[in-house]
Amino acid sequence: MYARVIQFSFKPDSIDEAVSYFQSTVAPALQNHEGFKNCRMLSNPETNKGLMVTLWDTEANRQAAESNGFLQGVIKHMSNYFAGPPTIDYYEVSVQVP
Repeated sequence: MYARVIQFSFKPDSIDEAVSYFQSTVAPALQNHEGFKNCRMLSNPETNKGLMVTLWDTEANRQAAESNGFLQGVIKHMSNYFAGPPTIDYYEVSVQVP
């Protein structure tokens, strides 16, 4: 399994709007992508920092959700809530506990 982790800082007072957008728009759209397993959006209101984590069955399916423009569209819209550009990292999932 493969993970994409996006780290970012929220603009002040934008966490609730960002979470609502992610929950109502991004999460359902992710479910339409081949190989998508699950996602999490984490937020820390004390530090205004956040993470978006998506899990994919193969690296190719993770990459497909980027090469088709989906990820770029999400980041473009979510940039309304970000205090600066996000960082994106990629991982292989070594351990998963059901």
